[in-house]
Amino acid sequence: MGPSPGDMDVYSGAAVKDGRSVGRGGGHCQVIRLKGEELTSQCLITMEVEQGSLTMQSLGTKGAASRDMAITGVTDVYRNARGIARFWDIAMPDERVRLEILR
Repeated sequence: MGPSPGDMDVYSGAAVKDGRSVGRGGGHCQVIRLKGEELTSQCLITMEVEQGSLTMQSLGTKGAASRDMAITGVTDVYRNARGIARFWDIAMPDERVRLEILR
């Protein structure tokens, strides 16, 4: 039996910059649509670093090379920030993210 709407993947891991741990993060993606082989998920991720937390959200298609997520919630020094997080190699050992934060 294959994936179906409502199925969820859960993630967690360390935030690393220049080989040094700078925080932690986690989240989940829930299947919301199947169309043939195309699987669309609603994803929510929270990253906690020394200066505060950022919550990111997006729709995404499984297997895409990258995913842009809107920064939808922030705390502490990021309190009034907004921006975009771009993820590459999602759910792989070498997953990467670049945050473009506007304050």
